[in-house]
Amino acid sequence: MKKLLRYTLLFAAILLFATSCKKSVPDQVKYIPKDAMFILDLDWKSLSDKAAKGNINWDSLFKSANVTSDTEFAFVKGKIDEFMKSGIDESANVFLFIKTGGSIMTGQSTSAGAVVAMKDAGMFESYIKKQPGIGEVKKGSDYSYVALQGDLFVGWNKDVAILTSADMNTGQDGSEAPDPKKSLDALFGLKEETSVASIPEFVDLLAEKGDMLFFSNSTGALNTLPLLGMTKFADLLKDSYGAGVINFEDGKVNANFKSYSGKDLADIWKKYAGPTVDMGMVSQYPLPVEGYAAFSFNPQIITEMIKYGGFESTVNDFVSKEGFTTDDIVKAFKGDFAIIFSDIAVTEKETEYEGIKFKSKQPTAKLLFNAKIGDKVAFDKIMKKLVEEGLLTEKNGQYVPAGDSFGYSLNIDSKNLVIANDSTLLQQYLAGKGNAAIPAAVADKSKGKSFAFYVDINKILQAMPEDSSARAAVDAAKAAFKDATATAENFNGKFVGSSMELATMQPSENSFVTLVKFFSSVARQIQREEERLQNRGMVDMDQEMDSDRVEPAPPAEESAK
Repeated sequence: MKKLLRYTLLFAAILLFATSCKKSVPDQVKYIPKDAMFILDLDWKSLSDKAAKGNINWDSLFKSANVTSDTEFAFVKGKIDEFMKSGIDESANVFLFIKTGGSIMTGQSTSAGAVVAMKDAGMFESYIKKQPGIGEVKKGSDYSYVALQGDLFVGWNKDVAILTSADMNTGQDGSEAPDPKKSLDALFGLKEETSVASIPEFVDLLAEKGDMLFFSNSTGALNTLPLLGMTKFADLLKDSYGAGVINFEDGKVNANFKSYSGKDLADIWKKYAGPTVDMGMVSQYPLPVEGYAAFSFNPQIITEMIKYGGFESTVNDFVSKEGFTTDDIVKAFKGDFAIIFSDIAVTEKETEYEGIKFKSKQPTAKLLFNAKIGDKVAFDKIMKKLVEEGLLTEKNGQYVPAGDSFGYSLNIDSKNLVIANDSTLLQQYLAGKGNAAIPAAVADKSKGKSFAFYVDINKILQAMPEDSSARAAVDAAKAAFKDATATAENFNGKFVGSSMELATMQPSENSFVTLVKFFSSVARQIQREEERLQNRGMVDMDQEMDSDRVEPAPPAEESAK
């Protein structure tokens, strides 16, 4: 008896472990095609809770979106409340997807859909039937559907409701007509192996905790580029996916992204993985930076991809006419690059066009680009060819732009090619007395990455002129956004990981609330501007009518006077 009890408990523990390890897949995703190009998963409940904590509800969002009168607002609010109580599961996630198809012969087609979980299909059907202008509810194989406006329609069963557009059927006379049943049969008839639920990377994404999840499929994207799909590059991109997670936290928006590659592309990433950014190229900048992008990769990846695509002989034939080889180009640079900028401002400049001088406000900035030289012999070979072409000239062992340099200064030595739009900036950078003043937290994030990006959004916004026509929007942006950073890792054997952070100016406020306030403010400003232009147009029209009006002649006695 004790032995039986022991084995029973052991079996129960194994079963419990096995079922807990199996990732649950929401019913909604079983109705999304495997080759969907893009999928967005919204955690409606999480977003609603975060908005509510910031004293923002969905009513206020719609009220700010050009719905001004109390009558309009009451109508929209009533419709939303009615839909949320229509029988759908308002606590479940909402999935949106985009799918492309077609060919060179038939042309490209794009369809989109929204899938929501169902709580009570009978209640939902009753809700649909009560809507004005709705046609007859029809039956599919195991679902019901009804046409909405245009080529939109909605179909539903006991598990989900799907809103999408109809595929077009071509008649014998060449005319086209929407066929909702054709589209719905395809979506409701999906097997698990033909839906995104069969993609392991997508299932892994669903296990992530996020306010928003998004997924991209290279196979779906290739449908929009049929010519590329006919080359071997299509095989290189096969089974490549992107999976991202977005979370709205207090004071920041965090996003993480995984780029999965198919076997052939993964082998290339694995073979050449390792380089990381040289942040010394950025810290050497002589002024406090307002932004930079630094990246590092092995240039041999380019050669490998050209060979894979079968274009090696074509490319070699082309570059050989210029006097060098593909290897010369690839070896010329080490693979370390940096773009740094600062002193962004808007200044008034005098411009002349067709003999007419006028003043206008234009953005200005100090900008510098640095690329590390790899093989000096290969690099000089290319530079000498540019001298022959008249694009560069050689002075005292240095290559400088020939003719008009368009305000850019160039310096090339045995280690670096540096270009700047300010000669003083270039000389200070070469002197090596760096004063980049990169925030410590930002510098730490950039270390050991294959790509690093930073921009001080607020500092740039502060440079906007006070008399800007978008003053209110700029002020709202100043109150909302601080800075943004992004980094990418090297290939880890399974995927390339990257992350992004958008910091806001309100560290104790949830970033979703901050963004809602910002976009609501901008929407109100756009509405006020539209009203102002409409009113101004009416005034201008009245003035034009007044100027065209012919006044009646004065009475004869007044004329005599």
